[in-house]
Amino acid sequence: MNEENEARAAALNSMLATLDRFDAVVEDAVTVSDSAIGVVHTGRQNRALFVFAKLISHCLSVMVIFEKYQAVENGETLLDHFSIATLGRAIIDASLMTKYISEPSLTADEWDLRRQILFLHDLTTRKRFLTAIELAGQPRDTAFFENYDAAKERLKSKIEDLAAKLGYDPERAKKLGNGQLVFIDGSRGAAREAGWNVDVFEFHQSYLSNWVHSHPVSFMRADEQEISFSTPSPYQFSVCETVLETSIGYLDDVNARMRTFTRSAETDPVGPFE
Repeated sequence: MNEENEARAAALNSMLATLDRFDAVVEDAVTVSDSAIGVVHTGRQNRALFVFAKLISHCLSVMVIFEKYQAVENGETLLDHFSIATLGRAIIDASLMTKYISEPSLTADEWDLRRQILFLHDLTTRKRFLTAIELAGQPRDTAFFENYDAAKERLKSKIEDLAAKLGYDPERAKKLGNGQLVFIDGSRGAAREAGWNVDVFEFHQSYLSNWVHSHPVSFMRADEQEISFSTPSPYQFSVCETVLETSIGYLDDVNARMRTFTRSAETDPVGPFE
């Protein structure tokens, strides 16, 4: 029993030490975000800042979960590692999108192509869920569907024109306009462009996706992992620490990008665009 208690205490202390580092990086992110208030920015910078704020919100939600756990003096309470892991995946995704939007090497046409693809993905995704909710018995969004085909064709035309201008072959240009893509070269390409280790990135995404989707990895070994809703096990502390450590790396990298990218409109190489 003493060995079990010692193992649990060691796992807890290790997690809490990592939590302190996480808190510091989140505080830095808030400082970077706050420094952008009142500054005139380009449209691209504003989009990046919004996703950055979303990223910070995910991190603050993680902190709230830990605060509730730490508020109980003996630690005999719920530590929701399920939600922490789910938020960890959201932190990675928001980090990737922030860097994708703020990539400093883009030309005006390259950024325009990216944003038109994002517009199209937004449009086609809305069509899917608005169609589904209509089939479920909700009133039809008449205004949306009346304009959908024309809006989609306008975006596809812009995408194909920009792709041709940038030297993409016709087949590739057509694929860019299918409404299914978020990232021009997929998430792996976006991660590579961000300067991340793609294999590590894929591991983080695939591992944490298990909690997002309630896949078997998140519950099938609950007995041997000693999952508890009142007395967290070393495994639960370990999962939380993994999420914290992972998030620190991504957030710290995004902080560095946003600190330089959002100083003024002049620090966006593309310049005013929308």
